[in-house]
Amino acid sequence: MNQPTRTPLGALIPGLLGVLPFWGFALATVVDTGVDPLLALMGLMMYGAVILSFVGALWWGMAVHAPPNAPRTTMFVWSVVPALVGWGATLTTPETGLRILMAGLAFQWLLDSMLRRKLPELMLGWVFRLRTMLTVGALSALGFTWWQLA
Repeated sequence: MNQPTRTPLGALIPGLLGVLPFWGFALATVVDTGVDPLLALMGLMMYGAVILSFVGALWWGMAVHAPPNAPRTTMFVWSVVPALVGWGATLTTPETGLRILMAGLAFQWLLDSMLRRKLPELMLGWVFRLRTMLTVGALSALGFTWWQLA
């Protein structure tokens, strides 16, 4: 099957739009936007947890289509862990929750890079490049907010 090497616009545009809430909430914690800064912080943490859950769930979809040599059971099990981590992050202080979300997104990216090397047919090059770009956008917004709280 011939796979695209460039990121399709149908994936790129929604992906980039998905980074906007990270930065919108992050900026609303320090800039007067009419949104209460505490509400913006809560929104950022909840959105971060949702996105962490989403990137974990990608592994479920990949496991469904994985070849016989893939660690499918591990992939199915792992796919739910980021959701639990994200949920746990919302139950802590903002400083701790933001660090948990950053660590979760960074760790998921690391696992994605390992999967990309081991099973490139599951994690196509353009998908990993897009994941990298979106992860940097999310991590920078979360890190900016955490730095502002410190």
